[in-house]
Amino acid sequence: MSHQTIPDFLLAAARRLPEKIGLVFQERSYTYREILRRVSALRASMDGQVHPGEVVALLLPNGPEFIFGYFGILKAGCTVLLLPANISDENLQYQMKKTRARFIVSSEPYKAKLQRTGLWERLKHFPVAEILEGADVSPASLATPDGISTIIFTSGTTGEPKGVALRHRHVVAATKNICTYLQFQESDIDVNASSLSHSFGLGHIHCIFSVGGTVHLFRDTIDLRKILRTIVLERATTFGAVPAVLRLLVQHYPDELRACDLSLRFIQTNTSPLERSLVENIISCLPTTDFQYYYGLSEASRSTFITLNQQMERLASVGKPSPNVEVKVIGDSGERVVSGEIGEICLRGAHVIDSYFENREASKQIQDGWLHTGDVGFFDEEGYLYCKGRKGEMMNISGEKVAPEEIEQVVKLVSGVTDAAAIGIPDPVFGEVPKVFVSVEDPAFETQKIIVACKATLESYKVPRAVEIIETIPRTANGKLCRNALKQRDEEYVG
Repeated sequence: MSHQTIPDFLLAAARRLPEKIGLVFQERSYTYREILRRVSALRASMDGQVHPGEVVALLLPNGPEFIFGYFGILKAGCTVLLLPANISDENLQYQMKKTRARFIVSSEPYKAKLQRTGLWERLKHFPVAEILEGADVSPASLATPDGISTIIFTSGTTGEPKGVALRHRHVVAATKNICTYLQFQESDIDVNASSLSHSFGLGHIHCIFSVGGTVHLFRDTIDLRKILRTIVLERATTFGAVPAVLRLLVQHYPDELRACDLSLRFIQTNTSPLERSLVENIISCLPTTDFQYYYGLSEASRSTFITLNQQMERLASVGKPSPNVEVKVIGDSGERVVSGEIGEICLRGAHVIDSYFENREASKQIQDGWLHTGDVGFFDEEGYLYCKGRKGEMMNISGEKVAPEEIEQVVKLVSGVTDAAAIGIPDPVFGEVPKVFVSVEDPAFETQKIIVACKATLESYKVPRAVEIIETIPRTANGKLCRNALKQRDEEYVG
């Protein structure tokens, strides 16, 4: 792979396969030549107005316009501030102020939000729909390998959001690693319904374009039956979805999912914990399809992989390091710990960011190229990594360290529970004891069923001392649990 920058993925495909369909959205197909033409039109509209290196916000839902806007900004040598389509007014204001963005690529449906937040008047707008009807132009790409390509703000699950500053070389390296492990190829047809404003969904676009494949893009995951039908009709070979979507597929559309096994090479999901029953159901529906699971962060995309259907005895593992990635687990004093001992997970490789965006304190997490993730876990004797949770989220119950995910996995298996989250709450005797929040199918659900299930499976000190039913477990758009929100809720209730 000779790509040096993200636009090179598209430029190379358009040069080599100009008439091949690269993108399909709502029955509309775009060849690589046409994608590049529209990208170049947006790039040309910025000439004389935006200088290379400036931050340009991108606020659009999944769709061709997102693709054209994203690659157009990058081709202009600028930095994309990736804004989730459902971003709150508060977070929008925070991120625009933090990055000092003066330009935005967006569309009419977001005008009210921009006006409401006071951003409409002070921003220079590039209305993507109008620009794309412009003349056929092909200005050169101004992107450089060391330039900051993208700023993605972390979800803020553990505090104030941090700006992850990805350079072109980081993304190119990550894409190469992923393509090597998953063996992406020109003949691949990908179905992508994941948000492109997150690294999971956008990473699939990078991979497919880098090999000259085809992507069938969906706005969202609302119509799961149509997504599955597309996989079957188009004989799609690859598909990615967060665990929450996979649960819906096996619960409500198992027959349609089984039909996808005829063409899929693999499905891929991300770091959120998977219960054994979900994995077994997916494998049962897709017996000849590889089930790929990975561990990664926006700061270091897809740093480990495991093919779950080939490692049934290691379903709790997140796998081994991806190609060209180093992983170590360290103790409190910074030394590597032995197999089986829990410590902090650290990552190193060409795909790891150099620093956070204008945040010296957060950038201390990166030392000698090693990203200190704040996640805790361990290696087994065969070199498989197990992630146990966040460093600050481990419960300390009378000196025993307990990962909340261990309790959650048991609770999620209880009939009638649709989602669960565990936290530690203060206790005068043990220091902390577990509390579980659950969302359930039936409002008359009896919480005692959870206590009984935990007593039958877990050590006594891990059994929840309190269970609270709530309507929805708070999660980010990418499915990550917002445990801090639950802690704050509990503190406010007690207070």
